[in-house]
Amino acid sequence: MSKKKKKKYYLIIKGHKSGLYRTWFGSDGAAEQVQGYNDAVYKGFHTKEEALKWLGKFRDETLQKYAPNLLDLVKELPNSQAIEDNKKFLAQGKVLVYTDGGANPNPGPGGYGVVIRNKEKRKELSGGFRLTTNNRMELLACIKGLESLTEKSDVILFSDSQYVVNAIEKGWAKNWRAKNWKAKKGELRTNHDLWKKLLSVYEKHDVEFRWVKGHAGNMDNERCDQLASQMARRRNLPVDEGYEKESQATQLLL
Repeated sequence: MSKKKKKKYYLIIKGHKSGLYRTWFGSDGAAEQVQGYNDAVYKGFHTKEEALKWLGKFRDETLQKYAPNLLDLVKELPNSQAIEDNKKFLAQGKVLVYTDGGANPNPGPGGYGVVIRNKEKRKELSGGFRLTTNNRMELLACIKGLESLTEKSDVILFSDSQYVVNAIEKGWAKNWRAKNWKAKKGELRTNHDLWKKLLSVYEKHDVEFRWVKGHAGNMDNERCDQLASQMARRRNLPVDEGYEKESQATQLLL
């Protein structure tokens, strides 16, 4: 039987004295800080990284009230800079739209996820299809996020798809539209149906597309990825008509 790995870090949010402790027993241990304390909030971890990730789930207001000495630790979180940037952007009146999408395998069942932050409000959107591609789900996440805005907005849209971000920010998509979505050999450009929708809704707002590294600790991006994955695993998913029609047309030409 394998020996159970000993926990080396103990994070106390509510206790006699909050903090990150390296031992459980002893005068300087975590046990002393939670024993006899009603409604103590604490947890043990194998690594400091795990402890910091759990710490990141608590709002600043909660830490300010119960564990102000842990606020400096928040700065060590992988997404701490993103949190500060978000606060700055929201204070400037910007709407933040985080997006992600994918298919597994590619092509295969796929989904998209969106997290929208507007002032103090937060909203999530998600959906999936029985057969689609990574790029289509990345595009659709952007479309759904922007379509959900009921009035013209100043938006920063975050995507981990360079395919999407570069096509918008470098003007490629508008150039494709100017050529009626025709590629060099005259065939329709891949995903032209979604690019057409994205440009249409994009031009209703003031939008800046920003690339964000995927799976790098940004909590909103990670949540989008989680939503997309959950949707892709659902049963009885609807048809991505744009993809399946395009696939059928391609097969007929072969």
